[in-house]
Amino acid sequence: MQIQAFTVNSFGVNAFVLWNDSGDGILIDPSVCSPAEQAQLAQFIKDKGITVKRAVNTHLHLDHVLGNAFVERTFGVKAEAHEEDNFLLDLQEEQSSMYGLPFEDAAPELGNFLAEGDTVEVPGIKLHVLHIAGHSPGGIALYCDQPGEVVFNGKPAGRTPALLFSGDILFAGGRGRSDLFGGDDDALVNGIKNKLMSLPADTIVFPGHGPFTTIGDERSNY
Repeated sequence: MQIQAFTVNSFGVNAFVLWNDSGDGILIDPSVCSPAEQAQLAQFIKDKGITVKRAVNTHLHLDHVLGNAFVERTFGVKAEAHEEDNFLLDLQEEQSSMYGLPFEDAAPELGNFLAEGDTVEVPGIKLHVLHIAGHSPGGIALYCDQPGEVVFNGKPAGRTPALLFSGDILFAGGRGRSDLFGGDDDALVNGIKNKLMSLPADTIVFPGHGPFTTIGDERSNY
């Protein structure tokens, strides 16, 4: 598996491209919004010979869906997310106004709903969907328990332990805010404790914002 991370848009979202040796790719939170960010992502995918098969939003707050329309137009792939966040797509204009941003290139309807126990996969890459409400009602994390040999940002990382793409559920030294559109801090903490802290300590966590961490490093907070 190869993984490339990009930090995109004014909110500093961590976007990820995952692909296998055949070039089959998965995008996670590809929230590119400026022409420069869009061109960078498209050129990277072209240069690497990646065919985008799936695009996943870990949740549907505005900052994570800013690239959905571009991804659908450019790669012919509709984004997927949890159904309980679907209402947020109807609040994009309200969210834009809240952050003082122009409302343009609205994210279109989803192509598929993801739920607890589903998998997002291409040959050699299998991501297990974990539904953890609290930051948003439909927040999901994506867990890969057998990543095999990993190349991260162009550098071989060897046989890497398990990986977790945690969206805005879990950050390095913190967790997502719960004061937005259906947030619930008790649900968020309980979900982190029950579903994430039981994962192997050496699981590498790729959050939706900020630096990477491990489950072991975060356990003392829960």
